[in-house]
Amino acid sequence: MTNEPASPCSTCFAPAERDGPVLLRRQRSAFLHDRLASAMLEAFPDMAMVLNGRRQIVAANQRMLSAVGAEDSDRLLGLRPGEAVGCLHADDMPGGCGTGPYCMTCGAVNAVVECLQTRLPVSRDCRLLTHGARDGGAVDVRVHAVHVCVNAEDLVLVALRDISAEQRRRVLERVFFHDLLNTAGGIRSIADLLVDSQLDPASDAECRQDLRQLSEQIVEEIASQRELLAAESGDLRPQATETSSRDAIDAVVSVYRNHAVAHNRCVAVGSVRDSALWTDATLLRRVLGNLVKNALEAVPQGATVTLSAEDGPGGVTFRVHNPGVMPMEVQRQVFQRSFSTKADAGRGIGTYSVRLLAERYLGGAVGFESVEPLGTTFYVALPRRMPERTAA
Repeated sequence: MTNEPASPCSTCFAPAERDGPVLLRRQRSAFLHDRLASAMLEAFPDMAMVLNGRRQIVAANQRMLSAVGAEDSDRLLGLRPGEAVGCLHADDMPGGCGTGPYCMTCGAVNAVVECLQTRLPVSRDCRLLTHGARDGGAVDVRVHAVHVCVNAEDLVLVALRDISAEQRRRVLERVFFHDLLNTAGGIRSIADLLVDSQLDPASDAECRQDLRQLSEQIVEEIASQRELLAAESGDLRPQATETSSRDAIDAVVSVYRNHAVAHNRCVAVGSVRDSALWTDATLLRRVLGNLVKNALEAVPQGATVTLSAEDGPGGVTFRVHNPGVMPMEVQRQVFQRSFSTKADAGRGIGTYSVRLLAERYLGGAVGFESVEPLGTTFYVALPRRMPERTAA
């Protein structure tokens, strides 16, 4: 059978049907025998591939093969793009890449589907979480899809340009430098007040305390960014020490109760069963702090963000709850590096770093629930002892 559909109903978005191996080989042969078409494929300076009407790979250039570690195009024949690059969500549904709920917001799938429907060139940016080690598994690509017809066969030529470095620079410019300048501005204002004004002893002491807190924040911002860059490159070496769930929560609460992002908002401690942990206490505080900061940014004034911890047979689970609920479109993209609901692109780095640090370096698991009327709860489940392979 040359055209056997695979679970035609098992899709949340794009059609799940696939062409069989005989038809795929015929499509590839027809494309490769067109010397102009195959020469154009290799002429692309970026990763490029040719897809059939079922979004399956028929041919790929050498840059694409090298990027995914394939010796020849036979290994990719019949796969869909997400399956070829190792997308975390490519196997969410039996139909594979393009059929899962997360695929609805995938720039690559949307570009290919629109190109097949309109036969017009389409460009989209795509954020991918992959099984790869590079950049913590996060890849940002710009997808260009162009309809071509070879021997009466409708095909889509897809070029993928890696824009991860560009997106990382935008994160630095719009998040790190933005937060750093805000905190530095606060330090300068308090310093001016101390120098130029005659303050009573109580006001003078309060200003000095604020100055100290802002100075600590600026050090934390720099350390956080440095750790993230090291984590993405694989250079981060966690240091396991003995700590407790209560100590971790108390440390985070002490920072964010007086943080600028908590203005007119409350940071509270819920149920905490104190448990001993052998983990990297600094990275744990960073993970919980990012979740708290994101929650505070997401809720209106007057709302409360609550931290809790529970002991279980497999370890300790930390939870950060806020009363808001995320739209489904946001939920599907929340752990992607450059996704954000805020006006400044790149503000979604917090949840991405939480997953990277907790899962890859602390040996835990991260997830969330966001439903009415319960609100949103992010959880971080950690083993009682950090795996040896992640510890220095």
